Amino acid sequence: MHHKDLDVLLTNDDGIHSKGLKSLWEALKEEANVHVAAPIDEQSGSGAGVTFGRPLIARRSDIYATTPAWMIDGKPADCVKLALQKLLTRKPDFVVSGVNHGSNAGRNVLYSGTVGATIEGVMRGIPGIAFSYTSEDVQDFPHIKSYIRKIFRYLLKHPLPTGSILNVNFPSLPADQIKGCKMARQGYRSWLGTPKKSPSSSEGESHFYFGTDDHRFDEHQESDISLLEAGFITAVPLMVGELTHHVHLTQKKDIFESYLEET
Repeated sequence: MHHKDLDVLLTNDDGIHSKGLKSLWEALKEEANVHVAAPIDEQSGSGAGVTFGRPLIARRSDIYATTPAWMIDGKPADCVKLALQKLLTRKPDFVVSGVNHGSNAGRNVLYSGTVGATIEGVMRGIPGIAFSYTSEDVQDFPHIKSYIRKIFRYLLKHPLPTGSILNVNFPSLPADQIKGCKMARQGYRSWLGTPKKSPSSSEGESHFYFGTDDHRFDEHQESDISLLEAGFITAVPLMVGELTHHVHLTQKKDIFESYLEET
């Protein structure tokens, strides 16, 4: 069902030509008025980073048929920032990012450009959904489009709290092996990236590249990490609109201020 009054901005961190973004567009183009603003090339690992010190180039693209689309030589958050303030004629109702080629479960959300794009939307009071697929092999994933639509429709009926995004990860499984969809908690696993020394190193100058290994933890059984491994799609509500550790603030505010006055 197309909601003619609903505007959705699509973006990603794998670049505007990515199969994941095409899948996202195909899933949602009949649901709302979609627009695309995405990086020209891959920007994985850029988090919520933005570009300073040089102009950003935005170029119209026709690769998404009649959908208004721009390719931008910046990071995902740049694309959202530019779209919200300059490229779109009105504020969208959602920022939807992905589908990322690779997992964004666990604490990798802090590195993720896919999630970073939705954080930029939250800064402007716009709810977001980040979609990721837990395989980095370049592939189509037509079997997840129905789930993308269902999750989108769910959020229309059950809006996210202000300052929140929904972080969705799909297991790398064929349709008949997906066990279902669970609302989960964010896991602890993160990319460790043990540095390896490159043969191109020379005396006095070491060249390193990061490995693909992970920092692993004992995960809660209801975490996205555990549920993905069990064959479920996971959806984690992330609260990024309020970053204060309120319990600590309440407990330590007076003690901190008194200590600083005394010393």
